[in-house]
Amino acid sequence: MVTTGVGNNTLSRRQFLGGAGVVGTAGLAGCNSYNGIVGQAKKSAKTTIQFWTLFGGGDGATMASIVDRFNEQQPLGDVWIERQRIPWNRYYTKLYTALVADKGPDIAIMHQALMGRFQRMLVPFNKYLSESTEKKYVSTLWNRMRFGDDQLALPLDAHPIGVYYNPKIFEKAGLDPQSPPTNFREFKKACNMIVNKTNAHAFAPTPYLDPIGMLRTFIAFTHQRGGELFNDSLTKATFDDKAGMRVAELFSDITGKYGWDIPNASENRADIAFQDNKLAMTINGTWYAAVLESLEGFEWSMFKPFVAPGKKQGYTESGSHTIVLPRNPNRNEQKTQAAVNVAEWITQKNPVWGTRAGHLPAATDALNSQALRNSPLWPKSLAKFSEMANDDQFAYLPRTPFNVNNDSTWSFFPDIYAHNVPPQKGIQRGVNSIQKLINDVN
Repeated sequence: MVTTGVGNNTLSRRQFLGGAGVVGTAGLAGCNSYNGIVGQAKKSAKTTIQFWTLFGGGDGATMASIVDRFNEQQPLGDVWIERQRIPWNRYYTKLYTALVADKGPDIAIMHQALMGRFQRMLVPFNKYLSESTEKKYVSTLWNRMRFGDDQLALPLDAHPIGVYYNPKIFEKAGLDPQSPPTNFREFKKACNMIVNKTNAHAFAPTPYLDPIGMLRTFIAFTHQRGGELFNDSLTKATFDDKAGMRVAELFSDITGKYGWDIPNASENRADIAFQDNKLAMTINGTWYAAVLESLEGFEWSMFKPFVAPGKKQGYTESGSHTIVLPRNPNRNEQKTQAAVNVAEWITQKNPVWGTRAGHLPAATDALNSQALRNSPLWPKSLAKFSEMANDDQFAYLPRTPFNVNNDSTWSFFPDIYAHNVPPQKGIQRGVNSIQKLINDVN
């Protein structure tokens, strides 16, 4: 696995490989952009904690409300959070640059998939937490934030993917909306009935038709078939095996042999179609539930995406937003402890991150809160995501030392979908490209 290292050794530019690079909107789940940097310090506060985030849109508004509540209520005494929101397409590059210069914030949001490239510039939480802290988080999510013996992040959430579907289209096709597909045979039958009996397309593997969105579905389906993106040591791309090839063929068949969608990978085409009642099913993350819930009069539901051909096990792809403690030699121990306390409060005391932003909270109190359980999103989506979390059915994008989140790295997926390249050639192109990234950092 990735070598664990913490301390004053920074990652080289060769290892970082462009840092977070430019990552597509869909690549960083729920971090849709709006311009501007926000947040001000309370000058009279005894302790001010700098908090960098990249959340925009509904996520950004929800996190702003969380910070505002903290500053109004001051639950940790005379401590103030100075929130700085950096646009997603510049966030990780700016964070990397700040950490190299030893001018990082006190706490920062980080996607779990990127921790591998930042690990040497993060301070472990271990000595600042009580022995009971671990019990306050879902165990699978807590353990995901560990590198060896180091707890390098506190989990804020999980944002797995599911199949969102339109119950009205199901009814028109003669399907029972209360009994969605549970395997590929049922899924294939449902898609064919939708195409034959309605004017809607049946299915798209992501509403955005973007490379990272397709990667999420590819990860879920290949894991269901027993496949992996890489070997255990992250030194070899392995998704050109039988498991990966069958999923690549499915992407081509959806818009070809099966005719469930058209061979057009235009950005957001399927998202528009789904919201216009012209697409029956698509796969997306937790954040999509809040988007759909905001559409007046729109009916939707969600089911577990365990419908890969040749499925051997139930898996969905997931990511997690986390809060990390960037290295800063100018921060004393007292302030570091205050920063940790703030990170605990943000991750543990705010079920609104689920009820409004739509994500699955990582803290058990927030997850079990009445606010979340009584939310309209709980029966529609969050309960099913929670079940998958409890059953350890999350397949995470590996924490690689190279930039696995770049849209261009996975551009062969939309090309396969649009029939610009045959599945086998597309997969081989992807393996060759990613193997080069691996070789460059080894």
